[in-house]
Amino acid sequence: MKVEVDSHKLIYHPERVSEWIRTGDCFPIYVEIGVTNRCNHRCVFCALDWCEKNPLDIDTEVMKRALHEMAECGVKSVMFAGDGEPLMHRDICDLITHARQQGLDVAIATNGVLFNREKLEKTLPSISWVRFSVDAGTPDTHKKIHCGGSYDFQRILTNVRDAVAIKKRDHLPVVLGVQFLLIPDNFNDLIPFIEAFKEIGVDNVQIKPYSQHPLSKNRYSIEYAQYQGIEDTIRRYETPEFQVIFRSQTAHRLMTKRNYHECYGLPFFTLVEADGTIIPCNLFHHNPDFCYGNLNTESFSDIWNGKTRKHILQQLTKNTIEHCRDGCRLDAINRYLSQLKNPHPHVNFI
Repeated sequence: MKVEVDSHKLIYHPERVSEWIRTGDCFPIYVEIGVTNRCNHRCVFCALDWCEKNPLDIDTEVMKRALHEMAECGVKSVMFAGDGEPLMHRDICDLITHARQQGLDVAIATNGVLFNREKLEKTLPSISWVRFSVDAGTPDTHKKIHCGGSYDFQRILTNVRDAVAIKKRDHLPVVLGVQFLLIPDNFNDLIPFIEAFKEIGVDNVQIKPYSQHPLSKNRYSIEYAQYQGIEDTIRRYETPEFQVIFRSQTAHRLMTKRNYHECYGLPFFTLVEADGTIIPCNLFHHNPDFCYGNLNTESFSDIWNGKTRKHILQQLTKNTIEHCRDGCRLDAINRYLSQLKNPHPHVNFI
């Protein structure tokens, strides 16, 4: 299955977009859930390296109730990811299957170390897609940039092989992808990375450009123009069964100015943190001034329709977006919605 990860998918949700145009708001289509802030890696590029963390796991029953409420409100999909490694939550398998039972499409982003065969057997039938964030093609590079255990790279290879085997054995529709965040520290591993995971039999590999989080301590100076030539090289590895996704549109957006002046996409998307708080985006992790509400004390519907969220959106509309993250996940959505909000005078001449 060929997948598209380098743009937006609002064109497939015209009713929700129409509601937003009509009222200025809507329930989100997609929710990203951080079930824990604990992580077994300390990646050099982590966007949240600035966080001072007290170990937190979201309460399982609170999350189950919230997943049911999200589905009732019209949320279409959830991804378990967040500021920690989701597989460190003791009930992650139960949460994944519960989310699917509510009718939600489910995805998970993981570094892959803990996604062993037992967990794969329990969860893969409920998952639409998995993104293994590996970012290396050799054990040495993986240890250098993920700062994990000495045998983590080999564990990941084993787990991905098992995932491929289970998918084929049970004819599952789950899409198995492996991500490579491109930074100077791993550039020489790119080809070995592609070759290794093509041989294993995943559905795709994704080459993603690095984007600086405004609050991160890490600083990488990257000119993606110099990497444009590699796209033709890596595309040679593609086959009908294996997709190589070089996120050139994202890289291009990182090098071009925004054509919008406020974040229009916030109603379509939100984040849940490990302490149960709901926030607009990851620019506001651990920022109580921009907390919509908390699932431990309020329902998802009440939070979304509440005065606090409305007030925060008004504040964000007034504020400039010049300090937002370049190339953030809402950038493509914002470019699209800006055109709808500010149409060209000759749009009727189709």
